[in-house]
Amino acid sequence: MDIIKIAILGIVGALLGIMLKGQKKEYELFVTLGVSLCIFYFIVTKLQLVVSVINRMQDYVNLDTSYIAILIKMIGITYVSEFSANLCKDAGYQAVAGQIEMFGKLSILAISMPVILVLLETIGEFLVS
Repeated sequence: MDIIKIAILGIVGALLGIMLKGQKKEYELFVTLGVSLCIFYFIVTKLQLVVSVINRMQDYVNLDTSYIAILIKMIGITYVSEFSANLCKDAGYQAVAGQIEMFGKLSILAISMPVILVLLETIGEFLVS
């Protein structure tokens, strides 16, 4: 039950951050960063499992590997941008967090363009037929 470990880690980190908030604000940020990095490590290990399952699914169904790569990149961009934006919000830099989120969304849009073009071509072929 990894979720219990993560929940306990998050609660302990939050409580420790609250205790340190009154003494030194910098220590609270370091605790938050450390707990967030530990949780991010668990996320990466779960993503490795997801990638291996996707690769196995790809063996069963003939899919273009570039689409799977795009999907994995989109998931990675989402997690990294959300993680870094939340850290910036915790540090009090909401404007920077907003910019990170916007850049993440635009990056996902840019990466997904080949998939959108293929989708439009497929729709166009159905309409012509």
